[in-house]
Amino acid sequence: MKGDANIQFKVLVESSPDPSSKSISRYITEHFAFRSGSIDGIMVYGEYAIYRSAQRHLNMNGLEEVLAGLGIKPSTIIFLSKHSSQAKIRSLTVHAMGNIGEALLGGYPSQVSVSDPGNMSSALRIMRENPVEGFNITFEATHHGPLVMTPSFFIEIGTEIEDWENKSALETVSKAVMNCNDDGKGGYVGVGGGHYSPKITEYAVNSGINVGHILSKHVHEFLTMDILSQCIQRTKNFKGFLVDWKGTRGPIREMVKNIASEASFELISI
Repeated sequence: MKGDANIQFKVLVESSPDPSSKSISRYITEHFAFRSGSIDGIMVYGEYAIYRSAQRHLNMNGLEEVLAGLGIKPSTIIFLSKHSSQAKIRSLTVHAMGNIGEALLGGYPSQVSVSDPGNMSSALRIMRENPVEGFNITFEATHHGPLVMTPSFFIEIGTEIEDWENKSALETVSKAVMNCNDDGKGGYVGVGGGHYSPKITEYAVNSGINVGHILSKHVHEFLTMDILSQCIQRTKNFKGFLVDWKGTRGPIREMVKNIASEASFELISI
């Protein structure tokens, strides 16, 4: 295969059952000169490729194998998605993928994907630099599939139809997708706090450190040494832990302290 097949792409994933995914993808192709490449069905622009699927994102386990079959080499995979909130909170979010316990929403039990702290944290900061009135812009904790062994993350708009079509939200998310980059400074695993990890989010935004997997207090009952080790191994360029100290159970604090001490990883307590 010639041409585009030899390029390593940032792959943007559109899921046709997801209205927000389609809106983000459409906005990006309307504002950037994507073209049909040498790979059938794939739109390309520079180092970016758009992969469209009739599957739900949550069911795309092993997507890198599908992409390899098409001749696509992903450097990172960015899932364009809607965000759901029972409280109907309007949000723009980014998060790594995986299940700390049960697999209720895609993926596999006690398996996490490879996170991409550099690109994901960069995307969060770009969105914060381009705020949208009425929208929270935040990390989310790691909480659902699919399972992907390429650096990857979700970027989402939530939570209602009018939000998915909000032009300011689409513009901000598109800027983040098309301008995020990995600064090579390494990545941290966040530990503690609530699902939206406010302390970890603010620290990452203000300090410039990059965070991948975030293990909220809601999953600490399922958190084992094996899963924590897996999060370390599946965090690109892992450097250490960023811990919301008061938002972390005592036994988990000790577990993280021991791992950091034994392996000489950094531990930042906030």
